[in-house]
Amino acid sequence: MTQAQKTAGTADCGCAAAAEPRLEDLVPVAIVIAAGCEPCAERMVRRALDRGCSPRDVRKTLGIVADLRRQGCFANAVGEEVIGRMERPLAKGRQTLQARLG
Repeated sequence: MTQAQKTAGTADCGCAAAAEPRLEDLVPVAIVIAAGCEPCAERMVRRALDRGCSPRDVRKTLGIVADLRRQGCFANAVGEEVIGRMERPLAKGRQTLQARLG
């Protein structure tokens, strides 16, 4: 076992340490969905994956946005129009992720 594996805490499983999520690539995914832009959602999901974000982190980001849409406090703050506008970009982001995964 290497010193790097010991330091990373991967001695027991032999797997590589999980990389930190790349917020600079994941936050834009959420923002363009909130803005209601389908083409932007597709581009930002692709960009996040191309820049090394894991599909799991992108899926989790999309899930957070979907959950946020269901929160009453968010809906009250932004209004039903914004909540409705987010539906198609969110679906496009999920579709783009699924297409990339094959």
